Amino acid sequence: MQCYCIDCAIAGGQLKPAIPADLFGTQYHLDKYLKHTAPTSTHGFNSIFLDPSTVAYRDYIVTAVSSGHVQIGTSGKVNVIWVASSGTGISYQNGRFYANADAVKVVFHDDQFKIHGYPTESAELVGHTCCVCGRMIP
Repeated sequence: MQCYCIDCAIAGGQLKPAIPADLFGTQYHLDKYLKHTAPTSTHGFNSIFLDPSTVAYRDYIVTAVSSGHVQIGTSGKVNVIWVASSGTGISYQNGRFYANADAVKVVFHDDQFKIHGYPTESAELVGHTCCVCGRMIP
């Protein structure tokens, strides 16, 4: 996995956000919002935002793509992660509490039809540095 600080990701073109005016305008967007704010069924693994409001959800996504760190996996998938100063949510594994979340991950940040976010743990960034400038992430 390659990690980039926000400055290097913007300069290198890895961060090209496509935030639509309405993050709830398609059934896909609405399904993702509901999955991470008000789930009605048990998913194998799922994370849920502490604040389920549409305003908070949009703010999490905008903040993440505006000041987060970029991860590029071995498959080339680009994610943006923003580490919050407080809890963002909780995660469940097979319906049972798994962990507290203190970050937000945005996937499909460059696709206005698929962009969405969810709470995650900042621990996945521990020990990573920007592959361009060497800055510690987060």
